[in-house]
Amino acid sequence: MKPNMKIVKIIVLSIALIVLLFLLLVSTHNSKTMAPSPTHSIPSEPLANAPAPPPAEETPKPKGRGPASIPDPFSTVDRVLERLEIGNIAFNTPNSLNLHDTATIQLMLGFTEIDKLKQMIEAEGEKEGANIRVSERMEARLSGQNFAITAITPEIQAVSRNETTEWKWEVVPNSEGRHYLHLTLSALLSVDGTPTPKALRTFDKVIEVEVTWSQRFIIFFKDNWQWLWATFLLPVAGWLWKRKKRQLIDIK
Repeated sequence: MKPNMKIVKIIVLSIALIVLLFLLLVSTHNSKTMAPSPTHSIPSEPLANAPAPPPAEETPKPKGRGPASIPDPFSTVDRVLERLEIGNIAFNTPNSLNLHDTATIQLMLGFTEIDKLKQMIEAEGEKEGANIRVSERMEARLSGQNFAITAITPEIQAVSRNETTEWKWEVVPNSEGRHYLHLTLSALLSVDGTPTPKALRTFDKVIEVEVTWSQRFIIFFKDNWQWLWATFLLPVAGWLWKRKKRQLIDIK
């Protein structure tokens, strides 16, 4: 009986080992089948009849020199000045004048040569020329503290490309000495629809105002006539009256 018991034990252990191996295999298989399988997202195809969404509107970026959206207030004037063309001018200035004498000042503006513009000036005096920026409308002003100045032509004039533009003034000095005349040329620019002057060049000229001997006598008499009357004229008049009276007495 003992050998049979050993065989039985061996068979039982073998069966137990087989069952254990079977359970291990089953548990391993279940863990693999229960693991989540990776999901693949299938791209959704747009519907054929669905309307397309409107494109997104881009906000306009502000234009300017800096990152801020504040407009440059000087850009308008700068753009207008850059468009101005270069022209030429010529004018005359007398070196000296007699007190209360009248002199004529001429200014010529055009796109021709400076020497040709100088030849068009008929008034006396030293002639000078220069280059200057020119707009469609120009203003020329002549000023001087010790002069009486009369504009013969309009100070604001339209400028032509083919014709010469002329300004003319009459100048009368009011006092003796060295005095300044100022000639200022300005371009009339359109800034926000408003004509606005922009001074381009100013010419300062010194004029020596002289006084003649006859003018000095007249000025002295006007300033001192009361003193002259009391000192010289009144005694002379009295002496002449006495002499005339004495002659009348002698006749009688």
